[in-house]
Amino acid sequence: MKRSVLLALALLAGTLLHAQQGIDLEKEFFQLPDSVTDGYLDSLSLPSRVKINDYWIVGVHGGVSIEHGFFNPPRVVNFYLNKPVYGFSITRYATMMNMFQNLGMELGFQHNYEGYNFKEHEQDGYTYRQNIDGAYEAYMEVPEVFLLTHGHMDMGQYAKIIIKAGMYGGYRMNITRIGPRVMSSIEHDFLDTDRRWSYGVQGGLGFGFMLDPIEIHLMAQFKWSWSSFYQPNVASPYYYRFAYPLDGAVTLGVYYQLTPRRGHTKARLRRMAREMVESEMQPKQ
Repeated sequence: MKRSVLLALALLAGTLLHAQQGIDLEKEFFQLPDSVTDGYLDSLSLPSRVKINDYWIVGVHGGVSIEHGFFNPPRVVNFYLNKPVYGFSITRYATMMNMFQNLGMELGFQHNYEGYNFKEHEQDGYTYRQNIDGAYEAYMEVPEVFLLTHGHMDMGQYAKIIIKAGMYGGYRMNITRIGPRVMSSIEHDFLDTDRRWSYGVQGGLGFGFMLDPIEIHLMAQFKWSWSSFYQPNVASPYYYRFAYPLDGAVTLGVYYQLTPRRGHTKARLRRMAREMVESEMQPKQ
């Protein structure tokens, strides 16, 4: 109601000012012809779809992580699940170079995990399971901060494909080592040779469902750490060991559009009406 009143007042003010200046209103304002024919309607140039705004979304996500890794010397590693993964993020969609509307930047935080789990395998006729410091498996909590380029390809009005890629940084904490040969003194403690900081590349692929102003994102996330679990020369200055986590996560997120995805907010409409009135009230040169 307020929007209609403001637009009506703006048009009325503009009409009065034009009339005072002797301007032909019939030429200044759009009017339909006396007879609207099919040929006239076919001649109109109308946009095929409304342009997407540069808009913001904020939300939370949760799910489970999938742990794995690369080791030297090579080790037979299981994929295993850990939970819960949860976090929040804020995303700014923008038009790059006034051409590409499908990009944005996402900044967020999440609670995640890293670790390893070694398989039993046969070696020289014996069933064998490798370990690190007596542990067949270990996991640790990793709070992380990430910054991702967020790309999306809309599939109609209500769905889109999402692709993310960027960097992350985190800190390993609350380690738990599991195995019959683990000493009680290190079962829940880090060693001096363990590396606590984690950092590397992160990406994701998923689907988004848009029920403006709510969006639901189902994502598969991949994360490769460039920081080994421990110092590579801890056993020998001449022989390097390393263990680089390669993890994934499946998450479901719910996001709220802080600004409209298409169209204008009420505040923007009021500002547009005010600008129209002010521009008409300015004296003509």
